[in-house]
Amino acid sequence: MKSITVFLFSISIVLLFGCNKGAGTFILEGMITDVSFNQPLAGAAVELYGISGGNNQYALVASTVTGEDGRYSFTFDRTRTEKYTLYVKKPLYFEQELEVYYSQLKLKETNIRNVSTTAKSWVEIKIFNNNAANNDHLQFIRQQGKSGCSECCFSGITHLYGFQNTSIFCINDGNSLYSIEYGVFGTSNTGIIGVTTTPFDTTVLNLTY
Repeated sequence: MKSITVFLFSISIVLLFGCNKGAGTFILEGMITDVSFNQPLAGAAVELYGISGGNNQYALVASTVTGEDGRYSFTFDRTRTEKYTLYVKKPLYFEQELEVYYSQLKLKETNIRNVSTTAKSWVEIKIFNNNAANNDHLQFIRQQGKSGCSECCFSGITHLYGFQNTSIFCINDGNSLYSIEYGVFGTSNTGIIGVTTTPFDTTVLNLTY
């Protein structure tokens, strides 16, 4: 009888822990900040995707839209997932993504992940040579401004020759400086010029030589 009791107790322990092994829910919360205006970003779409190591396929886990306080909150089941990716999107703002690995999440506490983004703005570099010669050679390079994004302008040196009356448009973070360093070969005409770009708008930067 004693052996039967011990056996049943052992089975109960196995079943108890076996059932709870994959149980539980994660809570993921945070704030989306608009750095351009130094305030919470309201109306941003926040999506959470899970990816498994086996098939490398993303699946939507949850989605929401931030309120006036810029906050989001997800509660989702604990599953066999290698990692999650958090996407933040809003028109006229730079999209952001943040990877959250399964191993980093905790069941017994709220997991905080804050994300910041910036408003899009543009600079119009207006280039005009008012005393052109065929051998005039202008070169310039971005000295400060948005870089490394899919919409960003060429990061290397730009070379222009002869007569110029043109504009080059480059994207930038709103309320941030965009500057270029330029030089005209064979002259002392060199320098750095820049402007602070207005969010959601285009700001002109004149380069006349």
